[in-house]
Amino acid sequence: MTDRKNNGKQGQRKKIVVKRGNKKNNKQIFDTVYRTMATKMPALMIPLINEVFGTNYRSDRKIEQLRNEFYEKDGKVITDSIFRIGDKLYHIELQSTEDQTMALRMIQYDFAIAAGRAEKSGSTYKIRFPESCVVYLRNNKNRPDKHRVLVEFPNGKSIAYESRIINVQDYTSDEIFEKKLLLFLPYYIMRYQKEFAKIEESKERLDAFLKELESIRKRLERETVKKNKALLYKDLTKLITDISDYLLANQNKMRKEVQKTMGGEILELPSEKLIKKAERRGEQKGEQKGGIKMLISLVKKGTISIAQAAEQLGESEEKFNTRLAKAK
Repeated sequence: MTDRKNNGKQGQRKKIVVKRGNKKNNKQIFDTVYRTMATKMPALMIPLINEVFGTNYRSDRKIEQLRNEFYEKDGKVITDSIFRIGDKLYHIELQSTEDQTMALRMIQYDFAIAAGRAEKSGSTYKIRFPESCVVYLRNNKNRPDKHRVLVEFPNGKSIAYESRIINVQDYTSDEIFEKKLLLFLPYYIMRYQKEFAKIEESKERLDAFLKELESIRKRLERETVKKNKALLYKDLTKLITDISDYLLANQNKMRKEVQKTMGGEILELPSEKLIKKAERRGEQKGEQKGGIKMLISLVKKGTISIAQAAEQLGESEEKFNTRLAKAK
């Protein structure tokens, strides 16, 4: 959806900082939150992939996020996220607004992904398209079930190229938790966006709204904290608050109540603070060993991913996996 600039500093982590009411700075908050989850909490993508594509991957299945930039003659093609599980590729785009060209964009993105992984046998190339899907944050009664492009070839043959569609607001809070679609939670309050002004004016409606959020918070706590994933709980509640801060820029009372309900503002992911604490411990000893040891411990506990730990050390996942194997 948007280009990301690489400042060339390997291992540097990007913070999400929300300045209320600044539309110019926050117009991509939905995309930023999604990419934060996709990059730093990749395990959350597995239930989404299962739901969209009818797969049955285990929650601990290895998932790898791939490069999302492809260069063509007329410019750069940038996708939201590409994942590999086993030998299958999955391409997922996030949309908060309608785009009448989305069907064409999807086939363009998917072709770039396929061409980028082309296999050659003799003089023949073979490309395999990924499974693809668009995740819409807002509902539209005129939206089709799938994005479809009819491709006609010179030999007279044609195929219908389809990308799946999933609408976040079609899912109730019960369904989100039953299907483990925790990735949807930061966007949950968007379903009430057209009613924000009325909710803030009515104590009864505001109380009901906050009660629903409190129920979601408690269910999220049960789903994560009791499974030794306390940092995931804190990270998700922080992202929920980030989006609510942006959406409720004009409803001060409602925004403050949501912050209280979800646990207040945090300007840095708690897991990132813990990682930095590990680094500081290592530096205080004049070496990295203390920090590396703690990172390995956090990965073993499932608190952070291998990708997070490797990124913090500025090394490849393969190298960190070697460290992990030696530590066993």
